[in-house]
Amino acid sequence: MKKCIFAVLVVLATPAYSKVSAEQAARLGQDLTRIGAEKAAAPATPHGLSIPAYAGGFSKPNDSNTAQVPADPYAADEPLLVIDSSNAGQYADILSVGQQALLKNYPTTFRMRVYPTRRSAAVPEHVAQATQANATAVELKPGGNGFTGTAHGFPFPIPASGQELIWNHMARYRTTGFRGFTNSAATTSSGSYVVERAYLEAVIQYGNPDIALGDWDNDLAMILRKVVAPANKAGDTVLLHVPMDREADDIQIWSYNPGTRKVRRIAEVGYDNPAQDGLITHDQVDMFNGPLDRYNFKLIGKKAVLVPYNNYALHSPDVKYADIVHKGHPNPDLLRYELHRTWVLEATIKDDVSHVYSKRVMYLDEDSWLILLADMYDQRGEFWRTSMAFALQYPQIPLPDNSLQAHFDLQSRRYVMLNMQNEERTPMSYNHVAPPSHFTTSALKRFATQQHR
Repeated sequence: MKKCIFAVLVVLATPAYSKVSAEQAARLGQDLTRIGAEKAAAPATPHGLSIPAYAGGFSKPNDSNTAQVPADPYAADEPLLVIDSSNAGQYADILSVGQQALLKNYPTTFRMRVYPTRRSAAVPEHVAQATQANATAVELKPGGNGFTGTAHGFPFPIPASGQELIWNHMARYRTTGFRGFTNSAATTSSGSYVVERAYLEAVIQYGNPDIALGDWDNDLAMILRKVVAPANKAGDTVLLHVPMDREADDIQIWSYNPGTRKVRRIAEVGYDNPAQDGLITHDQVDMFNGPLDRYNFKLIGKKAVLVPYNNYALHSPDVKYADIVHKGHPNPDLLRYELHRTWVLEATIKDDVSHVYSKRVMYLDEDSWLILLADMYDQRGEFWRTSMAFALQYPQIPLPDNSLQAHFDLQSRRYVMLNMQNEERTPMSYNHVAPPSHFTTSALKRFATQQHR
């Protein structure tokens, strides 16, 4: 099987592989946004929190392709409430299991500052148009490991199954590619850490408006990544060719060893192979990146929960990594939580396969299809790990992004922060394009020996 690295619940029972009817699709742009979120406001919760109607998001497209973090458009907002260990029980109905565990495990330091809900997510016009068309054109392939009928947009704006729901996250719009530096920090239980800095270049084939469906050949992305610090890891470089349908094609991975100066094809890694000092699994990268064959995916329904959202303060270039990475968890004074409607997805391990996570519960934002929260359970069925993605909107692209993430291991009391960019002189560049010749094994060696500062 192919591998890849990188408020009330309402049960839905629509057949898993059917396109939606024209009548259902007509809701897109009416009571639903064109990518499938409910436009209407939600009634206030007993806690006095509410979700406003969708008003178009935070979108100011311009000619800039950089992911420059804009000035916080919501800087004047004041917290509506603060949740900590003393009052967490009052808010259990709008908290994930993982959030409740963090409040319990770090009773004197972890807290959640809750702000007014700002539905800032917005996507380019061509993505919205493609998504509307997908409603009556796209179907899952048998087994659900791929889909047919589109090479653009969110494939299932009105999802009818868990597999359709997870594909909206994995096939979401990320522009034509990106390049720049990212930084991660895997902490010890005492709070110490070393920042790992890496340079990467990626082109995204799915969703590229210049690639027609007939010309698309199942490539999701091609990626080059090189570690530049610390010194004991510097020079480690990999090339990845990642397919969309893992049943049809294998992921291809090559590495360059700076000691031997040789390129070699490496065995596929994925599923529960450890990454980031053992704090996450390979299929936990990007909150979940597939493949799908080891789990039964169940669409539970929708629920209003507190999720990290509009985290401009956390992404600010005025903030240093030492300000973010605290013992046990990120600095809570930099984190913003809002009440949003989410799709709840439960993945349970199949009987005939193995994985270190027997169950995963994921919460996908209805306005962006991003996974913002995920709870993982061990092979005994006991709660083990939790993840948060700190979303914000880049209005100049426009693009909702969840790259900055924290993944917590509650048993070891360690966590890892991924994709920090605060201290970089140059922000990540989006809408990057490069020819396939830039992602060959010959190009890997050249990439590995170039200077990236």
